[in-house]
Amino acid sequence: MKIKHAIVLTRAAIVAALYVALTYALMSFSYGPIQIRIGEGLTMLPLLYPETVFALFLGCLLANLGSPYGAYDIGIGSVTTLLAAIATFFIGKYVKNKPLKIILGGLPPVLFNAFLLPLMWLLFGLDAGYFANVLPILGTQAIFVYAVGTPLYLLCDRLSAKGVKGFEVLPVFEYKKKTPDPEKETAEAVNVEQENKESENTEKDTDIK
Repeated sequence: MKIKHAIVLTRAAIVAALYVALTYALMSFSYGPIQIRIGEGLTMLPLLYPETVFALFLGCLLANLGSPYGAYDIGIGSVTTLLAAIATFFIGKYVKNKPLKIILGGLPPVLFNAFLLPLMWLLFGLDAGYFANVLPILGTQAIFVYAVGTPLYLLCDRLSAKGVKGFEVLPVFEYKKKTPDPEKETAEAVNVEQENKESENTEKDTDIK
């Protein structure tokens, strides 16, 4: 149990750290309409690993601390990544056809960022050209999500199928099903029976008196 939890937490930490590192490595091009965020390729991982949903949110939040758009990007930009990751996770959970899963799984990070970030800039007066910003983000997001994310997903999926340690799919939350204890149940039944007999004897004594 502890080993499984350690693997999940370590993998989430690695994904978050990678996202931050890849964003800061190209900081001059990581913010704004024309974004070069190689870390967006990691957004395909929720198709396979549930823990990467929060990891991507945390990674994006930390990466956006360096954004020139300040609190707007830190808050709204990070939540956009979280919502996209949640959508990708559910696509991975319910879509079984692998090619279709990849195609659909990449849509949330591409579309959510392309349409919500320019809206944020427009509403807060950071940039007035909504559609002029949608298209560049749509293009760059699609490139990194699919060109980087697809090979990454397929590699992790293959290694997971082979049972390579560190790549296996593990449950984030485990609920222990209470297994019945025959001895304990028998003892409880005997106690109940004895209590019933004692109660009956007490009633009889009372009636005699």
